[in-house]
Amino acid sequence: MAEEEFVDLDITERGTVRIAGYLRCFPFDTWAMEPHRVALRRYAGELGLPEPSIYLDNGLRSRGPLPGLERLMDVVACGIYDVLLIPGPFVFSVHDLEASASVRRITGFGCMVLELPPLHVPRRCGPEPPGLMAPSSACAADDAKARQRLARDRPG
Repeated sequence: MAEEEFVDLDITERGTVRIAGYLRCFPFDTWAMEPHRVALRRYAGELGLPEPSIYLDNGLRSRGPLPGLERLMDVVACGIYDVLLIPGPFVFSVHDLEASASVRRITGFGCMVLELPPLHVPRRCGPEPPGLMAPSSACAADDAKARQRLARDRPG
């Protein structure tokens, strides 16, 4: 299923999808968010994508200067990356409107933004009522639709 989402991205020997990941943590994480880096790399592998270049702002608040994000935005604006993996838009800002604006800016440069799936999916007890989706499933469906639109609208 993941392969279908990336039909417009060339991951053959001659062409390679250029992929990045972005992480921000406050307060400072002495382990430099290694488990999150592993999760980004693992998800890229599950999607059949190469290992991402990781941009990191460790110990920085979302309202302050974010040098890692600034470097990432500069290279995304130049068309260096095709896909950006993030654990969620909160890495850009803890304020939803600001986080959404960052996602729109990145996708406006032609870079697809993909969120990691939830780490733990709760087990269902009994059948789910018809017509209802768990919130994580609804978000995943919205993300899938957004990825399809981006792939379809991507120039090239």
